[in-house]
Amino acid sequence: MQKAKVSQLFLLFTGLQHACAFDDLIDSAMMQVRSMLREDADDSDVRLCYLAAAAANLQYRQMIAARTVCSPTYAGDSAVQHSDTAACALAERLAAEYRAAAAPLLRDDAFVFGTAASLCAGECP
Repeated sequence: MQKAKVSQLFLLFTGLQHACAFDDLIDSAMMQVRSMLREDADDSDVRLCYLAAAAANLQYRQMIAARTVCSPTYAGDSAVQHSDTAACALAERLAAEYRAAAAPLLRDDAFVFGTAASLCAGECP
């Protein structure tokens, strides 16, 4: 993965002008994607850049949604919770789509428990 490409995509997804303030967030997302890679995966595949940028965008959107903002009232400013659920939902869908696109490069940590009867489908003694 190239950090320059991930940063460029992060700016595209967020609409920000500069990614410098979010270098730690981008680095964290890139490490998260690297930790999900299969051993035989090509880490220079561009799909991983898109996934890392989408993961960073999701974290950014969640941080923005968690902030409180001040709302002017007659008696003065009042802190209100700013809910940005639509942007978070879109960022979650974007990250899910890029994860699906990169699925051949990622480990599948899902494990299914089953019984011997269900595995044999009635053909075992």
